[in-house]
Amino acid sequence: MRQGIRRADHLPPCCALGVLLTLGALPAGATTLTAEVSATQDSRALTLLGDVELSKETTFLTFGYSGLRPQPDTAASHQLSAGLDHAFNLHWLVSGSLLVGLPKTTNTPLAQERPRLGLPALAARTSYNSQGLSLTAGYDSGGFSDLEYGFDVGVGLTRYPLRRALVARQGTSTPTVEFQHEEHLGVLRPSLGVRLLPGTSWEIGLRGSVYLYSEDPLSAGQFTEEEQKALATRYAQAGEDRVLQREFLKRLYRDLGTSVAGRLTEVNAMSGLPSAPARFDVKPSVSYRFSSRVRGQLSYVFTQYVTGQGLSHVLSARCTIRLGEPIRVWAAAALQTDVPEDEAALHTGLATLGMEYTF
Repeated sequence: MRQGIRRADHLPPCCALGVLLTLGALPAGATTLTAEVSATQDSRALTLLGDVELSKETTFLTFGYSGLRPQPDTAASHQLSAGLDHAFNLHWLVSGSLLVGLPKTTNTPLAQERPRLGLPALAARTSYNSQGLSLTAGYDSGGFSDLEYGFDVGVGLTRYPLRRALVARQGTSTPTVEFQHEEHLGVLRPSLGVRLLPGTSWEIGLRGSVYLYSEDPLSAGQFTEEEQKALATRYAQAGEDRVLQREFLKRLYRDLGTSVAGRLTEVNAMSGLPSAPARFDVKPSVSYRFSSRVRGQLSYVFTQYVTGQGLSHVLSARCTIRLGEPIRVWAAAALQTDVPEDEAALHTGLATLGMEYTF
């Protein structure tokens, strides 16, 4: 039941591995360590999770780390989590976790230096971090009938301080900050999941989430129209500068898309790699247990991005193999199609490898 209704809400890697290994030395019950790596042609993601049984099959302490580099020329995002799972009985489980996103800073060129006009090179510096809380309650029928079922309800609340600045550099002189500002974006994410087990081999699941924002995520943390006009006036809005500004906005949308409301902890071949902040997503799935050691799963994720950013489809397959009692390994592959409103569809392949060890 516990694995059926828990979600792996997940220290830079150098710290995370040490913390997870330390879990195994705690004077407690069973310890489970999980590692998962995912990749597309351009992006890389890593998730590490550990949980320790504090009391016999009822209370578990959880720690985790997730990291993502969405594009080769952008800084990586890092998120830490710590939480507690408690089973009241064979049917009910509650989970709570605190999540902290470490500060991330990205510099994007906006205008080239023009010595003849006395104009320095300009770059946009954006940075953010996050603090979040996730709560989940789950029920599992846990019987022996021909049709078993389970469901879970959850809510995530995350706060993002978003900072932006214009940095000027002329020649080899030290860069100077010409402008800086900070805004805050709040995200509330209710979710609901249900699953049916008709017999001992099949499992059918459906999960959905809604994303509610305190501000428009496409404008929060961005340079205002007045700020862009001032930049355009100063630099005559050269063609190459417009291209750089569009690239800056594209990076910002993807950063927010993979970070808001805990999506950073879910970037893999089964969930996809969001290219913009989501409005809602729906994920049906079906699993089949071929034997006591082998299990397969097919799933589909539909994500509607916020207004103006289109939608995405993710079709994926996963195979899980148990190598003896303490070890599980899995591999997953997916095809993601993003359909922007004003551009051609973009197709991306994703692959994930994972391993779980219990001792």
